Amino acid sequence: MSRRSRKRESGQAYVEFIIVLPLLLLLIAGSMGFGQLLYVRLAMEAAAWSGCRHAVATLNEGRGINQAYAGVRHAVSGFGLAPDDAVAFITRWGEWGRNTQVRVRVCYEVPPPPVPLGETFAPTSVCAVQIMPVNKWQSRW
Repeated sequence: MSRRSRKRESGQAYVEFIIVLPLLLLLIAGSMGFGQLLYVRLAMEAAAWSGCRHAVATLNEGRGINQAYAGVRHAVSGFGLAPDDAVAFITRWGEWGRNTQVRVRVCYEVPPPPVPLGETFAPTSVCAVQIMPVNKWQSRW
């Protein structure tokens, strides 16, 4: 092949690389943003379960609610997230006792993924809910 056609082919490779590079970077950034959302979702599921489990294992309502908040904070910090940024809502149905349903809802604010329209399609807050009853084998009543 002549020298001129080899230069033309290498120029064509650069142009194709420049065309494909933004799409590749967009794909990588979107994957990272989705991975971050999935990680926070798993952390919130674990925090809600931990908070609920700590609440139903205690003997009185005041201690149960405090233990639930502590369980949520501990689970969130265990995932490497800021526990002060997590918001937990703990509610119960009925009087505190056996078979009382305890509901823990944990939410965490996440930044949008760094892709065009990322703030439009991705949620800004990731929440998880867990409900457990207070059972007789989970406490010494």
